[in-house]
Amino acid sequence: MAATVGRYDILDKLGEGAMGVVYRARDTTLGRVIALKMLSSDLNNEEDLRKRFDREVEAIGRLSHANIVTVYDKGQAPDGQLYMAMELLEGSDLRDLIEKGGDLSLAERVRIMIEISLGLGYAHSKGVVHRDIKPANILVTRAGPVKILDFGLARLGTGGTITRRGVILGTPDYMSPEQAMGKPVDNRSDIFSAGGVFYEFLTLEKPFKGKTLHSVLYQILSHEPTPILTLNPELPARLAATVYRMMHKAPERRPDSMEIVVKELEDVAAMLQRASNRNAFLRLRPSSGGKSLSEATRARIREHVARGRAHFDGGEYAKALQEMRQALKLDPNCEEAAEVLFRTEQKSQDDSRARVTELLARAAGPADDAKQALAELALLAPDDPRVAELLRDRNQGR
Repeated sequence: MAATVGRYDILDKLGEGAMGVVYRARDTTLGRVIALKMLSSDLNNEEDLRKRFDREVEAIGRLSHANIVTVYDKGQAPDGQLYMAMELLEGSDLRDLIEKGGDLSLAERVRIMIEISLGLGYAHSKGVVHRDIKPANILVTRAGPVKILDFGLARLGTGGTITRRGVILGTPDYMSPEQAMGKPVDNRSDIFSAGGVFYEFLTLEKPFKGKTLHSVLYQILSHEPTPILTLNPELPARLAATVYRMMHKAPERRPDSMEIVVKELEDVAAMLQRASNRNAFLRLRPSSGGKSLSEATRARIREHVARGRAHFDGGEYAKALQEMRQALKLDPNCEEAAEVLFRTEQKSQDDSRARVTELLARAAGPADDAKQALAELALLAPDDPRVAELLRDRNQGR
């Protein structure tokens, strides 16, 4: 092919797939280096594939989000080949990361899952259903952000989808049951597929395995995957539960939106952050420089720890915190006090979130109870956007 396509100078080939070739190219007008995706010449006369190529440009053209690849331009070469100019991304796709195994921490995996969910949630808000979410279509860039790629099978709004007679479009390993049966799909189909990707990302095993296409589809329709905690018992149960709900065979049993998934994953990320900070509860002040503690001091520490444990078991978390901090003042290296202090603060935060949820529900009820609930919310969670919205609605008389 020619070294120049339109206003783009071809520099080198980046990769090749079933539908086309991707080149590194320079935009001679703007001077930037981009990725130029071209429909393979031997497929250029297949009308349904040309439609799929156009569909991808149209779908991404609707979207502008940090976690979705950006398309700058589309066109047609003199020989009729379709092309699209996209941002040049460097990094590893999720398929590569899964094959490499356990190089990433759990916190980093959850971050990646959150960014995938944010990108998908945005696409859904714009009426775009991806329909082919799989590890190879998710790129973790060297700069850090995650990018969702390949919207060639996307369903746009209430429009039709591209089909090929006798061919199943989409990757069967992650396909939702409704898509596998050829039924209409919505954003919940993407939620199922994302759940399948998350499952593999966390366990390094596909949720549905089979030697043939039909055996994989049969499992998707009829079998439950091996429980996540069976394959990776070190994972937080809450994280496993979120992925399990995403992969429910009945669409109405899945989360209604990726925004819900994002919230649940962010809660898991916060829990992991607290866990990573548990050692911060040790050495709250400089240690004694190696000096040994007297038996009287050790006895006082034991008393503080014993009282703190009793308060914790009785649900008196403020008193438990006070006792454990007194123990750590006497011995900044007291691991037992640090452990209880960590558990106490974690439990206190969990109870606070539960109280906020309860008050939000009351704020939507009868007027007198709602007024009291809003007053407590303003003190307990003044920065919560849900509280701000409730107060704004109340002030506007809604």
